[in-house]
Amino acid sequence: MEKKSSYPRDYQQALDNKLTPEDVSKLLKKPGCAPRFVYGVLMLPTVLKHYLDTPQTESLAKQMTRATLQGHKLYQIGSDSTPVMLPSSNPQDTVEGMLIFGLDADQRNAIYEEESGLMELVNVQATITQVDGMLQRHVILSQRVVDAGAFVWVGSQEGLIPMDKNAWPVDGFLGSQFYENICLSRRTSMMELREKFVGHLLGDSL
Repeated sequence: MEKKSSYPRDYQQALDNKLTPEDVSKLLKKPGCAPRFVYGVLMLPTVLKHYLDTPQTESLAKQMTRATLQGHKLYQIGSDSTPVMLPSSNPQDTVEGMLIFGLDADQRNAIYEEESGLMELVNVQATITQVDGMLQRHVILSQRVVDAGAFVWVGSQEGLIPMDKNAWPVDGFLGSQFYENICLSRRTSMMELREKFVGHLLGDSL
């Protein structure tokens, strides 16, 4: 997936984020927190927080890292639509997305409500890159396969448009009114929270 300086800062942080083996093992051991592989709008932390109803100040990017899924392919319902994913008969086909760790049951249910309908939650194995350490100022990286859940398309395949890329470009969505409305909603929530906090401080000082 491409990283651009024009992308939202939290999305850039998620794209850059690499976990250590210890971090991954610790997150995987948390009960009821199976990771989710996402490849559409939920790759954007601000959108993810919107659907999870998580405060904008919470850094979900720290729980996210790039991931690759083998044997799957992206499609679109229309030229400007968000992507859907299907298993592929070609094992060389891949889908690039983000793996989200540490989601509790309520948060995973929120994603289910957003993605279900013509999508089905299936078990997949996603490959991530983790940071093993440093050697003479060089970062040592390794790959790790992680069991996760992901949503695949189960609706009619008639009319689906195969994508010629293995990662969905977010640029068009970032310029959409829908994304702007989400950002506006998040900013409004932060302002309301800040006003409540200031009001609480002023009330305590009286």
